Amino acid sequence: MSTIAINKNNYVVREEKVSLKERLRNYFKENGKMITTGLLLMNGNVDAYQLYRLTK
Repeated sequence: MSTIAINKNNYVVREEKVSLKERLRNYFKENGKMITTGLLLMNGNVDAYQLYRLTK
């Protein structure tokens, strides 16, 4: 049997530095419908579940 040693530098994943503002913008872009329907549910003036299903 032989053993192979792998250097950690071979598998470095480079990620772009993203600011907090940009990460929040992406979060709200991805989850905007869920957040909106949740806020409407808390308000009580609309059936938020049906609204979420319609926007999906």
